[in-house]
Amino acid sequence: MVLRFIQWFLKEFWDYETSPYIREKQAHGQSIGKRHCYESMSRFNRYWEPAFQGRAMNNITRQDLKSLALSLADGGLASASINKIMTVGSTALAWAFREELIPSDPTVGLVNFSGEAKKRGVLTPLEAQALFATRWKDMRAYVASLLACTTGMRSGEVLALKQTDIEERVINVRHSWSDYDGLKAPKNGEARRVPLLLEVRAKLLELFRDNPHGSEGFIFYGNMADKSVVRNVLLDGLQDALGSIGIDAKTRGVVFHSWRHYYAARMADRMSADQVSRITGHKNKAVFEAYADHITEETLKKLAG
Repeated sequence: MVLRFIQWFLKEFWDYETSPYIREKQAHGQSIGKRHCYESMSRFNRYWEPAFQGRAMNNITRQDLKSLALSLADGGLASASINKIMTVGSTALAWAFREELIPSDPTVGLVNFSGEAKKRGVLTPLEAQALFATRWKDMRAYVASLLACTTGMRSGEVLALKQTDIEERVINVRHSWSDYDGLKAPKNGEARRVPLLLEVRAKLLELFRDNPHGSEGFIFYGNMADKSVVRNVLLDGLQDALGSIGIDAKTRGVVFHSWRHYYAARMADRMSADQVSRITGHKNKAVFEAYADHITEETLKKLAG
């Protein structure tokens, strides 16, 4: 067996273009994005490489991994962050064992850190009303928040939107936009139909008419015809508008994703959990127990009518 050092192995493991692990997942029809690989490589560079510089893979023990995890906890990192950092190496080492590159799997028996995840801040209906009544500096940010507020769409799904996705009372959520991957399938890999309020549809088409890139461009256009606007425009615009009505977004924990929580909360008393989940695209069985292949026209009319 060729002696391999863990830092060399992990660099190769999370290289999107050359990794045998990624090629294997893709060959089996499993999705893995460039952004995920980039973030994993960043975590490796910051945490794993300094900890295991010069160490051979077959000399890494479970105790070594536990020591790294505990040092991260002692450094004040949140449980969710520690788990993501540890996954960078544990995924690679477990794969290396399955491929018979190392004689044993040091990840067996490792336990994730538990802890309550930081909750998203959610606006009240009165705050949302005041927010959309104020003047926004960027119309793309305004319409994006209005769309997410009334549909529960994710930011990537909003950014991927094109004119051909818009019907009279429905949006076809077919893609998600990633700065690393470009257009890709929505989260969970399934397209869905989302009810669309007529007033919001009018705003979307008005914004599209301002698109300088022609009919094939994105609704939320950027500087280049083949790219959507950068994601920060949506968040910065939201934070700026919140500040204008006296709400500090960072203190309240309000981010663009907060609109999904807002939408779900508003719909919870109007529709069943499975109906809402079909619209939002959630696949968490612990929360939603029943799912359908397609949203029914009756549900669309109930929400959008």
